[in-house]
Amino acid sequence: MRHLERRKYLCVYLALALASLVGEPARPQEKHSDGVIRAITRVVNVSLVVTDRQGNPVRDVSKNELILLDDGKPQSISFFSAVDNDQLVPAPPSPGADIFTNIQSGHAAPPSVTILLFDMLNSKWTSQAYGLPRVRRFLRQVQPQDHIGLYLLNDQMEVLHDFRDDSSNLVAAIQIYDEEHSHHAVRPAALEAQTVDANLDRFLSGKERPARYVIYGDCTPNGSCQDKAATASAITTTSLEEIARQLSPIQGRKTLVWVTDRVGDLSLLTDNDLDDYLRAWRKEAGFNLPSALRNKNGGDIERMVRLMNSAGIVVYTVDAQGLETEDLDFRNTEDATRVGTPTEPVENLIARIPEPDPGLLELASRTGGRAFFNRNDLETGIRRALDDSRFSYSLAYYPDHGKWKGEWRKLQVKVNRPDVTVLARGGYFALPDSRPLPPKNRFEFLSEVAASPIDSPQLPLAVRMAASSGPKGAEIEAHVHLNPQPMLTFQDNGHWKGSFEVVFIQLGEKNKVLNVTNSDVDADLDAGEYAAILQKGWTLPTHLPFLPGATQLCVILRDKLSDNVGSLHIPLAATPPLSPPTSAPAIPFHERTNLLTRVD
Repeated sequence: MRHLERRKYLCVYLALALASLVGEPARPQEKHSDGVIRAITRVVNVSLVVTDRQGNPVRDVSKNELILLDDGKPQSISFFSAVDNDQLVPAPPSPGADIFTNIQSGHAAPPSVTILLFDMLNSKWTSQAYGLPRVRRFLRQVQPQDHIGLYLLNDQMEVLHDFRDDSSNLVAAIQIYDEEHSHHAVRPAALEAQTVDANLDRFLSGKERPARYVIYGDCTPNGSCQDKAATASAITTTSLEEIARQLSPIQGRKTLVWVTDRVGDLSLLTDNDLDDYLRAWRKEAGFNLPSALRNKNGGDIERMVRLMNSAGIVVYTVDAQGLETEDLDFRNTEDATRVGTPTEPVENLIARIPEPDPGLLELASRTGGRAFFNRNDLETGIRRALDDSRFSYSLAYYPDHGKWKGEWRKLQVKVNRPDVTVLARGGYFALPDSRPLPPKNRFEFLSEVAASPIDSPQLPLAVRMAASSGPKGAEIEAHVHLNPQPMLTFQDNGHWKGSFEVVFIQLGEKNKVLNVTNSDVDADLDAGEYAAILQKGWTLPTHLPFLPGATQLCVILRDKLSDNVGSLHIPLAATPPLSPPTSAPAIPFHERTNLLTRVD
């Protein structure tokens, strides 16, 4: 497996259904037998939508009106706030020509985010053909001031439109599409000046290359089918991880609208106990059974659950099959009978109406979203998700049950007033402490992050860049500035400790890996040093050989204890000269730099 080959990582069909299911750490202090105190307080975040009888948002709910139950036990709400998406959040100013950051900068954005994910990988071709015109119909309703991301899931995930930008580009793209497919011989002058986004145009025109790993019908236990299904599952799981990392710093409602006709088999969730499932996959890994596919990659599933958990993403599932009254066997080639023939009477019609994938219903229910299926107006479901995000509430609480073994815990949120409807997540997996990746998966994990089209702001970082001449030729000077506080999670005799790494990957054309270098950091700070870095952060200067053919530098910051990451892709085409840097604060850690594997 090539380290940067996109999305060829082993995961499970079920990973999607597990995705957004829950409350994940934030940090109480747990004392270990060796006298070391680890800062681990678990907090569960919940996004609420409260509507009246007409479906309009209720904007005056107070904390005192809420009743929160965790497995039937009342909980004390520690944080509560309203989220008004009409109030834009000011963004920090752009950092400058020689400074790059994975934090949004330069323009204001709404506090809540909606991403529309059109799935060509897990949907049948008939569903894709039906769903795309409905997506076009929705885009015709979008206003320039709306903020909505448009992502495509194919053999790799592609960002067609970034949610951080307003929708002017989307509005222009659908206008151009409509005009080019109308009967006008000449495009109006108002559209002549518009620049056509090639990726958007290809998608809207239905010219996307079909996914190679689509599975039509049930996957019988043969090698090629299972390999294909494993790859498709891995691509989907990895893409969901990337979205979760991207949305993790956002404080408001985070909505994923998933246009697909299936998200996987939910049979493994019937017991609602993730810990039992994770133990099962470890025992059954390597068994040559039809069920082995779903049981051999529990580590990826666990990471997926934790990411979606902590991000608190709400999933709206929109069944791309639309409304059907009879299956004409386009989707089922194994049964050639027709309703109304002597072998199949008309009264069997109801039994032949396609049912929505159970995962679509379960995923929406568990994450606090809605499921839209068996209807012709798919765009209504997409619009409803966007409308729900316009005004919502956020609450957080610290569970007091003390049971963190992977069990599913049911959540109920009620508003003490009549004639209102509350939309909230159905529960969460009470996950134990996270474990670092086994060494054999580290390169795979870093490759996944580096290959992503999305920079991860899970751990914020900024890099000051320049090119210079060294004794062996051109060099890259990279001064990485970070705040290590989220990674310093252990206290030992008044010292704060943590372990992380900064990885530099030079990429050439087509994401070819030219060089990988890392700096491992074992931090050990006394109280004074810890207080200082809270104010100033840390700056790590690094010199790298500037390799011929390098087009971009990927910088990854990874916490070794949690696998939280921050990533940043920096173009190398025109790296400016670097003025003499100001003296960086002393860095009390042991640093060592290694040359890792070069992939040709």
